Amino acid sequence: MKVRGRPLHFGAHVQGQRASWTEYLGAVQEVERLGFGSVWTFDHLLPFSGPAEGPCFETLTTLGAICAATTRLRLGALVNGVVYRHPVVLAKATAQLDQMSGGRVEFSLGAGWAEREFRTYGMDFPPLAERYARLEEAMQLVKLLWTDARTTYHGRYYHVEDAPCEPKPVQSPHPPITVGGSGLGSLRVAARHADRLNVIASPEKCERIFRSLQDQCAAIGRDCNEIELSVHTTLALASRQGAAEDMAARIAASHEVDLATLSDTWVIGDPPAVTERLQRYAEVGISHFVFAVGHPFDLRPLRLFQEGVLASLT
Repeated sequence: MKVRGRPLHFGAHVQGQRASWTEYLGAVQEVERLGFGSVWTFDHLLPFSGPAEGPCFETLTTLGAICAATTRLRLGALVNGVVYRHPVVLAKATAQLDQMSGGRVEFSLGAGWAEREFRTYGMDFPPLAERYARLEEAMQLVKLLWTDARTTYHGRYYHVEDAPCEPKPVQSPHPPITVGGSGLGSLRVAARHADRLNVIASPEKCERIFRSLQDQCAAIGRDCNEIELSVHTTLALASRQGAAEDMAARIAASHEVDLATLSDTWVIGDPPAVTERLQRYAEVGISHFVFAVGHPFDLRPLRLFQEGVLASLT
């Protein structure tokens, strides 16, 4: 099956929180053995759900380790937050990761949302309008650093003077760019810079988001078909519908969230139900799916997906 001219492809978001490093790395390597196309971590300083206690793996060092521990998977973060670090640091690190992985890195950026992390560590958390403005400037700056021998850039928030970025990324002209988020500010940045837009939403909301993205692309004269559409979802898949619903309830409880408020953005069911749900996403233009996997890293849904769902989709 192709969607908007692209084949369906699937990745796993292995959440780097409340786990040991050995457990985490084992899950990442199993994702590769299972045949998925990509693996993703997150960009957080504290666990993104539930209490603030417990391990939470730093993003860039985690990606560096994944580079060394895998051979085929594409890798990235869903998604880097623009206010966690200066875009020069992110551009340099991403270029180095692309070198280390032999050109397997997916770059991502979003406005950020986890305010409690910034309060906890005494970091500035600007209003949303400023975060969107920083997102636009950061995108301009990282692309210049990756493609130009020297970069001079003077924005409202970021300034560099005759700055090199070496080594350059392996991928040319640069790693694929994913913008994360469904707000109007994110869609405007995606229209200008993204190769992919990633959202967390129901198929119905995805359809509305993508109509808005089309409007933003039309306003600047860009063909919206150049941007791949991606969804980040939680997969609760079991051989029986009741078992899948029980699994979803356990996952929600582990994150201390209300399943009733999230279930329209999750994929829950037995293989026929999951196939139907993913086909619904494909109907509204989604060709890239990333399935969230949290500790204790129960990978049975991913195995069952490969064995009982994938063939009916592709």
